[in-house]
Amino acid sequence: MPDSTAQHDVVRDQAEKIRASGALGRSRSYVRLLEFLVACTLEGRTPKEHEIATEVFRRGADFDPSQDAMVRVYAHHLRQKLDNFYSGAGKDEPQRITIPKGEYRVVVSAQEPAEQEPAPAARRSLRQPLLAAAAAVLFAAGIALGWWLRPPAAGAPAGSPSAAETVAESAIWRPLLDDPLPTLVVVGDYYIFGELDEAGNVGRLVRNFSINSSDDLENYLMYGADVTERYVDLDLTYLPRSAATALRDVLRVLFTDDKPVRIAAMSELDASDLRTHHILYIGYISALDKLYDFVFESSALAVGETYDELVERESGKSYVSEAGMPADYRNYRDYGLLSTFPGPAGNQFLIVAGMRDAGLMQTAYAVTDPRHVAEIERAAPGPADGKAPPSFELLYEVAGFGRTNLDAVIVHSGPLEPARNWSGRLSPN
Repeated sequence: MPDSTAQHDVVRDQAEKIRASGALGRSRSYVRLLEFLVACTLEGRTPKEHEIATEVFRRGADFDPSQDAMVRVYAHHLRQKLDNFYSGAGKDEPQRITIPKGEYRVVVSAQEPAEQEPAPAARRSLRQPLLAAAAAVLFAAGIALGWWLRPPAAGAPAGSPSAAETVAESAIWRPLLDDPLPTLVVVGDYYIFGELDEAGNVGRLVRNFSINSSDDLENYLMYGADVTERYVDLDLTYLPRSAATALRDVLRVLFTDDKPVRIAAMSELDASDLRTHHILYIGYISALDKLYDFVFESSALAVGETYDELVERESGKSYVSEAGMPADYRNYRDYGLLSTFPGPAGNQFLIVAGMRDAGLMQTAYAVTDPRHVAEIERAAPGPADGKAPPSFELLYEVAGFGRTNLDAVIVHSGPLEPARNWSGRLSPN
């Protein structure tokens, strides 16, 4: 029998080479899983699914392997990543490590020739069409955007985690990244329709906050005989300019993981998505539409007379945006809302919203910047063990100038009661 000490050395050496090669992708989930299985193997024990779920993926004690295949799915994908390493960068290694099917332990075996498979980098490149599709959506909405992901900071130590990777490990982002459930990024768009001139041509585009779909317009025309001949459905929507900046920031964090990400406008959101995806909303508070009741049902805040105002339900304190008509020569106040809570089927909702552009851009910046994320975790109420999914809201008061967010301070924080969101008992504002 091979010397166990020598085998342990092989396990450690191979695990380090695999990690350093990038074969595990940018997701820390696979790194943590491999490191945990290696540690258990060196201790001479084989962990159970429940232990892996709680220790590696930070699931609660109520995790049920018979109902949730998360550990099995991750183990399957990890085996594939090991195979890819040994058919590519590690093809000349004399020995290899494997994870036997149906087991959660690491074993050493002799390296055997394998057919060449696509390198992991080739699969990761599939994200580029996703980026292109997202950019196309934004450009189609009339948003001019220089679209790129910033490179790592100059002078950063080799192998050190990027800002996005650091943020991805936070309690805010882990529920979206630490399981196989796909993420749906919902961007708040606005329905617009055409107004005809005397010649029957579309003279201008109209945005009416009470008309948010073709059905709304049809109902409006049905009961407004004096405007029936003036308005026409053009099947058009538009996105706020700030949505592009916010989308760029959050995609950096989402793409630290290999999970699938889909981007859709709010007008395209299907009710079934609320159970089958993690939901990440980006947009104005006024464009929450189908998500509005879920965000504010258990909130301590309510929308005031307009969407440019939020009011604390108990104290009556009002937060009003000044961004509606900002002067070119002075600062103004805007507000950004960050809200996160569990969904109806073990998924997670993350709401990144603003009253106007400055508030939205600041909220997206705050939730993707390591320093601000640390501040959020200190300010947010929640369980001390950090294992339960987060459920809280924060409101930022943002100093804006032009269309730029300059600085911000948290002016409200409080817990949410997610059970109320899905009870069907919706209260008025």
